[in-house]
Amino acid sequence: MTTTDDGSTRPPAARRPGRPRKGEQAARRAELLDVATRLFGARGFDATTIEAVAHEAGVTKRTIYSQFTDKAGLFVAAVENLHAHEREAQPDGEDLEDLATRIVHTLHGDQAVTLHRLVIAEAHQFPDLAATFYARGPAVSIEALAAALAGPLGDDPASRVARSRAQALYTLLLGEPHRRRLLGLQGTPTLAQARKHARGAIQVVLGPQPPAP
Repeated sequence: MTTTDDGSTRPPAARRPGRPRKGEQAARRAELLDVATRLFGARGFDATTIEAVAHEAGVTKRTIYSQFTDKAGLFVAAVENLHAHEREAQPDGEDLEDLATRIVHTLHGDQAVTLHRLVIAEAHQFPDLAATFYARGPAVSIEALAAALAGPLGDDPASRVARSRAQALYTLLLGEPHRRRLLGLQGTPTLAQARKHARGAIQVVLGPQPPAP
């Protein structure tokens, strides 16, 4: 049996003998990264050991070292894995309210909060990872909001104004509720709650909006 971080137990995943197929390799890697993410999120980087991750995931330490080199490599891969999950849920053709609602619902969700905590806590040890986190996360969301506000963007005055408004809007889409989420003082919002939050933030930045036709 494997003891999870919350104290529950589960049997180790069955492993077929022989060399795993490509699909199985991907599934095992994903499972390993999920375990690593949970342990890093619960214990922090320093207190999480390769031995603990290997035991929890039902693999050998050698497997982890062969795939990720060391604990730092495993941590970077875990953060990248969380980012990849976020990028998978980004549909095209959203209007401003739908985009803002998705940003709230995603960034206030458990997965994104775990990612945010991890990167903030370890930014001093992994400055390149922190820069990548910002470039692939907040910067992308701000640019998407600016485009939703003003259409195709360039380096003209209108685009610069749109980016400035988008930065203000993005800040409001996090706001105090996100701070409370990071501190564990508030739960994940429902989609309806996320939309209400988004509408309020848009109204602060743009003023009252006319009802949709």
